[in-house]
Amino acid sequence: GGQEGYRSATMLGSLARAARMGATRRVGTFSSATSTGVRLKSTASGPGIPPALLTNWYNIFGKSNVAYITWIVGGILVAEGVTGGMSDMLWSAANRGRLYESVDWTKFIVEDDDDDDDDDDEEDGDDDDEE
Repeated sequence: GGQEGYRSATMLGSLARAARMGATRRVGTFSSATSTGVRLKSTASGPGIPPALLTNWYNIFGKSNVAYITWIVGGILVAEGVTGGMSDMLWSAANRGRLYESVDWTKFIVEDDDDDDDDDDEEDGDDDDEE
């Protein structure tokens, strides 16, 4: 009984210690220098989005909540249009010949004799016309 309680407490302590060490290691990897002393390159410099473009974007969309929400909603609508168009294109390509738009309806034309329909109308006749 007592041995099991000691083992679980020891195991939990070991897990907590390992979690702390892992967190320390992960945080350590984000520092500017590694254990070898080599300095990591900052993501702020180098190729990427030009600062002038970012400044212009901020001046237009970033300064107010309304402008930022407009940017988000516009981006969602554009992304939905693009992904919707792409998925429709892929669906049509995968189901060519099975969709309403891609069926050759000329194969289903029935040659109907219109004269027979006219004769049936005359035979039934409408007696309302006669007075």
